[in-house]
Amino acid sequence: MWPFSRKRRPANVLILGGTEEARHLAESLTAMGVEHTLSLAGRTQDPPPTETPTRIGGFGGIDGLADLLKSNGYTVLVDATHPFATVISPAARKAARMARIPYLRLERPPWRPTGADRWISAPNLKAAADALPGGANVLLTVGAGGLGPFLAREDLTLTARTIEPPNLGERTDVTVITARGPFELDDERKLLANGDFDALVSKNSGGEATAAKLLAARERRLLVVMVERPRGQPRPNAASVEEMLKRLQRYV
Repeated sequence: MWPFSRKRRPANVLILGGTEEARHLAESLTAMGVEHTLSLAGRTQDPPPTETPTRIGGFGGIDGLADLLKSNGYTVLVDATHPFATVISPAARKAARMARIPYLRLERPPWRPTGADRWISAPNLKAAADALPGGANVLLTVGAGGLGPFLAREDLTLTARTIEPPNLGERTDVTVITARGPFELDDERKLLANGDFDALVSKNSGGEATAAKLLAARERRLLVVMVERPRGQPRPNAASVEEMLKRLQRYV
């Protein structure tokens, strides 16, 4: 059971998910006996199995989310969406304020380069595509929805690794690998060696599930174009599931 005293009404937590941290937080709350729901975006296909109560789909905007929070009696909203989820996070903060419940954001720290890395920092996907050398053979790990600027570079040889099958438009020469992390280091080494890539493009998502590609790239002295996190996101309250559980103590 939840180890903290219940001075207020029983906790009922809505977790906005889509990350490993969201799933682990939900599993922790399940083990502790705390009422909660894990919410996933409607575009999520074949999400990892979990025993926690789960809903899939949108909310109908800020007002819709606020109404859901109030009508279902949620007492806390935990935003554990992807660091690049630029629409839902600001909207969730506003909806929580409208519903008069706490908004807490769980966001893992970004990756940082070492002296052995060859990184180019890019503020957005367009800048990342522009930074790639002409004629380069590139591995893209920016998600199915982030390929547009790279597809426009017809001089590039592209391999895209995505969770969901991407829309490649008129490009028929792009190699697609559909896979979901976590990825093992040995597998990433083989992927980079077999592909003989000149560059890797990644969003600075942070976390362990996909960090092995950066270690493999470091070993090969491979150019990494890193798309940095967008500005304007709500400030994180916790950088790990453990920190978030501690933050939740005051609301139960």
